[in-house]
Amino acid sequence: MAMNSHDSPRRIPLERGATVAVIGGGPAGAFFSIHLLRKARELGRDVQVRIIERRTQSSTGSMGCCPGSWKGCNYCAGGISPKLNDVLKSMGLTIPPEVIQSRIHAIAIQGYWKNIELEVPLGRELLTVYRGSRPARRSDRHHNFDSFLLGEAVKAGAHVISGEVDEVHYSETGKPLIRYRVNGLEARMEADFAVFAAGVNEGSSLAPARSRILQSLQRLIPDFAPPPVRRSLMFELEAEPDLPAHLAGTIYFVEYGSKTLRLEMCSLVPKRGFMTVVLVGASVDSITNREANREAIKQFLELPHVRKLISPAVRFQTVCVCNPNMVIGSARSPCADRIAAVGDVVTARLYKDGILSAEQTARALADTVLTLGIDSRSLRQGYGPTLQRFQRDNRFASIVFVLHRIFFSSSVLSRVLYQAAITERKTKPSGERRLEKILWRIASGDDYYEDIFWSMIHPATIGLVLTGGLLITARNYVTELIFGLGWEGFGRFTTGVAIERLEAKRLAFARLITESHITLPEELEFERMYTIKMQAPPARIFEQLGRFGEEDRGYLRPRGIRIRRIAGVPNVPGCVIQYQVLRPSLSFSLILEQVADDRLAVYRVRDGFARGGVLIFEIERLADGICSLSIYVAFNFVRARTWAGRPFRWLFRRLFPAFVHDVLWNHSLCKLKDIVETELEKGTQPG
Repeated sequence: MAMNSHDSPRRIPLERGATVAVIGGGPAGAFFSIHLLRKARELGRDVQVRIIERRTQSSTGSMGCCPGSWKGCNYCAGGISPKLNDVLKSMGLTIPPEVIQSRIHAIAIQGYWKNIELEVPLGRELLTVYRGSRPARRSDRHHNFDSFLLGEAVKAGAHVISGEVDEVHYSETGKPLIRYRVNGLEARMEADFAVFAAGVNEGSSLAPARSRILQSLQRLIPDFAPPPVRRSLMFELEAEPDLPAHLAGTIYFVEYGSKTLRLEMCSLVPKRGFMTVVLVGASVDSITNREANREAIKQFLELPHVRKLISPAVRFQTVCVCNPNMVIGSARSPCADRIAAVGDVVTARLYKDGILSAEQTARALADTVLTLGIDSRSLRQGYGPTLQRFQRDNRFASIVFVLHRIFFSSSVLSRVLYQAAITERKTKPSGERRLEKILWRIASGDDYYEDIFWSMIHPATIGLVLTGGLLITARNYVTELIFGLGWEGFGRFTTGVAIERLEAKRLAFARLITESHITLPEELEFERMYTIKMQAPPARIFEQLGRFGEEDRGYLRPRGIRIRRIAGVPNVPGCVIQYQVLRPSLSFSLILEQVADDRLAVYRVRDGFARGGVLIFEIERLADGICSLSIYVAFNFVRARTWAGRPFRWLFRRLFPAFVHDVLWNHSLCKLKDIVETELEKGTQPG
């Protein structure tokens, strides 16, 4: 950073009783004030902090020291990351329950092929909040994160002025002189040190270069240049009557748009009765007016994969729209004697966790001011390394997001990556899933991008993608061709079950199997389990399961395999379903032994190439209107009675291995989900 006329060659300490002016009362300004005042108290230093914020209403008059409520919006999706939660706890700050909009239990990455759902790890906490008072239709609009944080700054000793800064310049004494307005009346403040923490969104679509505050900063520091930004499209969807259960506790990242709506990254963040949607991409970059905003929103909500995600049973209304700037780089020369910028004005983690970035830059600046000084040399020495670390990490972030986007927006690569992740999930315990950890760290921001990058290109990761992803994908694709399984017209969803869930369910099903008088071999040659979530009541799902053996069913119709009911009544004990594979001699049957309400059906395998087996359908209610359908199948192959029959047994086991079941049931469950949910959407009865 070049020296300017106000740079001093000597150290300038922050004197006792000094006044520090903080321009902006968002997270960056509030965090800086808290850290500065707490550390000053530890050092026995008396420091006066004055926060000037235009979007607060004072509760004690025009120059009151306590904020009332935050007005307007702070142009943020409102995610409180696990790392930020850790920071808040280390500071002794607890977010009030009324501020928390949602406690997130999972992140779902919606790639071109399928969703990959990542559960929030044990001991980590992911929350959503509102940063300001919008949307105005919220009943709890006065409870928001920025008001909470600013209140904590007041508790630490800061004074808040509800005013709007017009200009900052150096006084004759060489100190920052802030000119601002309070209720239309002009006021001035000379400070020993001034912190610019007003962010890059003075208006919802105002470029940083046009911001009056940043223009003042550039006059003070001729070499200063604001960080590069990128336009985003943010809007609020109000749900009527309420947010669907499958959306309420999950943050969704939609990784692709369409040929006409070019998107690179989209997030759907649940709140109480609302959902905040953020879109980034080439189509958003070109938006110039409100009409273009409305058209982009319309196109997004009409995307087939988004329509599948957002329940048609719930009516959504767009109630708030803006085009905030997202920081995608770092500012140049953000410091001079007695002046420094903090938060978004300087830098932020690429596409992630701007609040945490604000805290990290605020903490570094506060430490520098108190331990080294407020001259430009001290600021560069103490504060500069933190900013350089952001720059370095964001260079890696650019590569990470490019790779991430390439994989998830491609039909082939997305399938390969999904398959690798699900293979790992089915074969390794949660603590050993390398790929799942990488995806979680990218989606949640719960690690440095440099570390994520090196994990991505590690030989073990590449090997997993090749063996557990590429090879299995090729095998499954060939299987789909052989059995005539197409994916046109319905969605693709996760059905693979984690190994620990399989083990837990195996124990739970053991009791059902005993009650049904079914004996399983001690060592199973074949065992599989599949699970899928459905937006439907149990009775509807169970009714469709009853069509399992009907000729006109809409699912489980592979080429070369005939499945039909040969005796009994659907969903009634005694019902017999016959499987015939290629020829009559290669067949077996299932008899329904036990039914429990609309949630359980236990079939016993009999008569054919499978022996000592069981097929269980279980429906579990997860939340209002959301159920999980699990299928558990286990059996051994019949032993050949003669030496002549051994080749046929060997041949069948090779022609019909376990992975074929994976392909068939995965396709069938996705089709079943589509049928059930489409019936509900149209209000029709099962045919």
